[in-house]
Amino acid sequence: MSIKALSKILVVVAIVIFAGWSVIGHPAYLDLYAIDARSKPELRAKCAICHEPAAKANDPNFLTEFGVEFKNNRYRITPEMRERFTDIFLLSDQPVSGITADTISIATTQVLVNITVKNARGKYISTLDRQAFTLLEDDREQEVMEFFGEDAPMAVAVVLDVSGSVLEKDLDRYRNSALDLAYRLKPDDTLALYTFDEKGVQKVRDYSSTVAGLKPLLKQLKGEGNTPLYDAVLLASKELRVRPERRRALVLISDGADSASQATLREVEKQTFLAGVAVYAVDLVNTEKSARRSPERQAAAQTLKQIAQESGGRYITTEGGFFLMPSRMKLKRIFNELIDELHSQYTIAYEPSNQRRDGRWRTIRVNLEQADFTARTRLGYREAVQ
Repeated sequence: MSIKALSKILVVVAIVIFAGWSVIGHPAYLDLYAIDARSKPELRAKCAICHEPAAKANDPNFLTEFGVEFKNNRYRITPEMRERFTDIFLLSDQPVSGITADTISIATTQVLVNITVKNARGKYISTLDRQAFTLLEDDREQEVMEFFGEDAPMAVAVVLDVSGSVLEKDLDRYRNSALDLAYRLKPDDTLALYTFDEKGVQKVRDYSSTVAGLKPLLKQLKGEGNTPLYDAVLLASKELRVRPERRRALVLISDGADSASQATLREVEKQTFLAGVAVYAVDLVNTEKSARRSPERQAAAQTLKQIAQESGGRYITTEGGFFLMPSRMKLKRIFNELIDELHSQYTIAYEPSNQRRDGRWRTIRVNLEQADFTARTRLGYREAVQ
């Protein structure tokens, strides 16, 4: 056997071992605590909530008391568990996920939430009917007014950062990413393109179901000046709110460094809630090796994470995956997965049964009939004060 052939075999074996280690070390159900609205932020990366770190898996006392109950409930977190294990869960009237008291203060008659469902293997589930969902606000079941599945048309706002903080190589990746997304939309879906730089926020293309003409527009984009990121998300959310499509998503491709907005992060959170929009923040910069040493870059990454998490969307990077995969292939894979998620989502509209208006946080949670399915949605909102 030649040295070249042997090298190839060793590389393949290393990749398989690495992938296998990742799956074993990070099973999907361990994310359930981290995405629970009442989990304590400082404990979300601590595996010690489920098992003793120094113990071995075959030790009789390997699992903690919570870990035992979690396993016995088939890896589901119940309301009773939240009330019982107050050392790892926030009380029902406490702010969640580090959200400050003035995050969202809204008087509303209808709430619109997007829901992503996965099975135990992490695959998207898109075939459920209305009866499969139980929606709870502050652990009280709510009456579902409208239900939309995968066949409902979707409106997607793509918001591109073309400010001076974006390097030309990153801008080229942004262009390709937007095209990848547009090509995967269904015939009834619509997409609009927004950009932001020192000139402010520009609506480069209005909502359309065709890809024609998009590529030349993207080629004209150049990075200049300051970054009004919040203003861009605010405008796109406001315009999504009046769209006829009830399924709505905002894809934000940026490095997260706002430097010129009139709007605040709190106003952005409020508007995404009113529009029923899940934000998918795609960060192609802040996880690079050079950026990890920059406090400014890490603060920008945290901003993108917060916008995405609180809206029920996701913070997406090119980290992980197969380390030998070229950057372009990684991006294509990321955006293919993103559009698969959007097409697999459900949207539920409900009118809150609680008429209280004294500024408390309301937690939104979705339960599913099938125990090995998990649902991700908006964490909640803060009610208005009368």
